[in-house]
Amino acid sequence: MSATRKAPQSRKDTGGAIRRPSHSADARVHDAVVGAIGRWILGGAYAPGDLLPREDDLADQLGVSRTSIREAVKVLAAKGLLHARRRVGVRVRDRDEWNLLDPLVLSWHPDVGRDKALIGSLIEARRIIEPEAAALAAGRATAEDLARIEEAYLAMERSVRTDLAACCEADLRFHACLIAASHNVVLKGLTGTIEAALRATFTITNRLMAAQSRALAAHKAVLECVRLRDAAGARAAAIDLLGVAGRDLDSRAAGALEAPQLGGRRLYDRRERNA
Repeated sequence: MSATRKAPQSRKDTGGAIRRPSHSADARVHDAVVGAIGRWILGGAYAPGDLLPREDDLADQLGVSRTSIREAVKVLAAKGLLHARRRVGVRVRDRDEWNLLDPLVLSWHPDVGRDKALIGSLIEARRIIEPEAAALAAGRATAEDLARIEEAYLAMERSVRTDLAACCEADLRFHACLIAASHNVVLKGLTGTIEAALRATFTITNRLMAAQSRALAAHKAVLECVRLRDAAGARAAAIDLLGVAGRDLDSRAAGALEAPQLGGRRLYDRRERNA
């Protein structure tokens, strides 16, 4: 059985300072505690199988109430990160049980680009879904669908060299509109999950984008094949587009440095907690 590990000590591991909110903003205290513990877990300060410190110790370490710790544990358990048992304590679950496509969980990851297992799984999932979605869209897209896909592409084209955030959002819209144009109710129902996967990979690949012109050309090829009702061509173009993303991810991983040691810090001073 794993021994209980002490809470991390370094300031940087909670993702930076979190200011004490006013008494009218208790929800922010809750979010801060959830985020701090979530970042410890995603950052590796607590590994699967580890026991968290006792409730009292965590409350003292973070400078919050035991109730705040208890509520945070419930949220993290619902996201698959923790499991609480009477007389045993709170243990970190196996990584396979973590809801890694939850946008909040992804936001706690210190550097998705260094997580080869996660990135590999995200790219695999995209390769399973997107080429077939593109082929379906080629046969089913309406004029309105085509207009939305084209608008997203043009927004990418305008912003790719000058506005990274706008380019990422346009890229997300392009793929979301493409999936919507498949008119497959199951794929459309998975849009939220797919978007979380896309957002994680796009944030990394678009940050690099040494091959910007090729990436844009690959998007345009998908659009044109869908417009021409060429299902086989749309499938092949989507596969090529994912190849560009995969190569950018490999480049990012190859240049990554060792991740820093992780720790933690008090969210609030005890005097503030008791105020």
